[in-house]
Amino acid sequence: MAAGADRGDRTHRLEVDPHPEGVFAGDLHRRVLGCLTPDGSLETLTQLASLDCSIEASLESLRHAQRAAARASWVQAGHAARLAAHVLFQAEDAHGEINGACEEISLALGVSRAHAERLVRVGQTAIAGPLVDTGEALHAGDITFEVAWEFVRALSPVALPVALAVEGAVLPDAPGHTPAEVRAALARALIEIDPDDADARHARARATRGVTRPQVLPDGMARVSAFLPADDAVALDAALDAAAVAARSAGDHRTSSQLRADTLAAWAATALQHGTDVTLESGAIVHSHPTKVAVTVPLEVLLQALPGFTPPPSIAEVLAAEIAGETIPSTGPFAEAGHVLPFGHRTEAAVLEGYGPIAPIIAVLLAAGGTWQRIVTDSLTGQPLDVGRTRYAPPADLATAIRVRDQHCTRPGCTTAPRHCDRDHVHEWADGGETSAENLTHLCRFHHRLKSLEFARPGPLDPGGRRPWTTITGRTYTPMRARPPRQREGPPPF
Repeated sequence: MAAGADRGDRTHRLEVDPHPEGVFAGDLHRRVLGCLTPDGSLETLTQLASLDCSIEASLESLRHAQRAAARASWVQAGHAARLAAHVLFQAEDAHGEINGACEEISLALGVSRAHAERLVRVGQTAIAGPLVDTGEALHAGDITFEVAWEFVRALSPVALPVALAVEGAVLPDAPGHTPAEVRAALARALIEIDPDDADARHARARATRGVTRPQVLPDGMARVSAFLPADDAVALDAALDAAAVAARSAGDHRTSSQLRADTLAAWAATALQHGTDVTLESGAIVHSHPTKVAVTVPLEVLLQALPGFTPPPSIAEVLAAEIAGETIPSTGPFAEAGHVLPFGHRTEAAVLEGYGPIAPIIAVLLAAGGTWQRIVTDSLTGQPLDVGRTRYAPPADLATAIRVRDQHCTRPGCTTAPRHCDRDHVHEWADGGETSAENLTHLCRFHHRLKSLEFARPGPLDPGGRRPWTTITGRTYTPMRARPPRQREGPPPF
């Protein structure tokens, strides 16, 4: 729909674009198109996924599935906007207004709060708001939800006439293009159509700069993203490149990408060990003190570093031996003393605060280093045995115990590390709640605020150590189990 189309017509109809002839034959062709009508379903596309189709047929099925996904996201965004407008989710406290709809949507759909916020904003701006053409394109399946979000993110802060002009200039060419391409086109159009406001837009965008918390990736890796002003980002990139080039010139065999990553990590390690200088807005310089990050290591993992230690077989090794009709002997110094773990035991994972489970060898190395606060736990109970001697005063036993137990904010899906959380009384202290392990939980500031405003409330610990979370709608959500309960008989193995 062009920018000048009638914006008063809010009647949305599902229309299927002409399908290239010859891709599907006869009835199958009609069934594929029928699954995209209001009375149809995705069943046909699901069935097609198991067929040995031609390349053309598979690509066409992918395209239709993408259009169906875009239409589904249009439905989600519309309902998300309606929920956000409901009085049940609106509140205000000393920090300002807050809307709890995104929290409810996040838990109901099993998505991040950021994605829930994007659904709400697309619904408010492109379906119930001024960017009607963007909403129509999403509803028709011409653009993806990610592209629609680029329009909403770029045009929400600008004056309405400018937003509509930019939308009209960019939207016709948006179908079939990636979010990155559309993002660049929107930036160009904004500067061309409204150059006078470019500085003000940059100032607003600069105020939103930040660095994400680590995003957990497989195999002990993580991703950290920085949202920076262009000049700062280019400076960081050039500094990392210079360090990598210098190392390569000196004969280092690491790749440039590895050297850039290692250089950035080395800067952080230096700041942790020695502190760093921070320049305030006033120009004054303050020094941040050295910082410790906790690494929680089961005793069983540390024992593996002892000379001659032979760990008991893992579940995978036992299963492989059973299939082959073999047996695995008990070996190692602890076997001779009669202290062995049962065959097929589950090795407890060590936990790095702010990240999650890490491989045993990494845990042993970190526990030996001076940058990390070592917390050794009983492999059977998970309770702290030793908090190390790298801090002037060890934390209180209770604080350490609940930190090891919770590992992060206990709202399901939240991964905020305990050091960024409040220790909160589930049953409020003012109402007679005890300061006990059962009644204390970690909540990040945002979810602590939601609890205080009664948008949600944490419940008592279940037998697996999980704390359910009940929202204002009465729905209850339970976090994934961080550590399955151990079921071992007999005396401790150590």
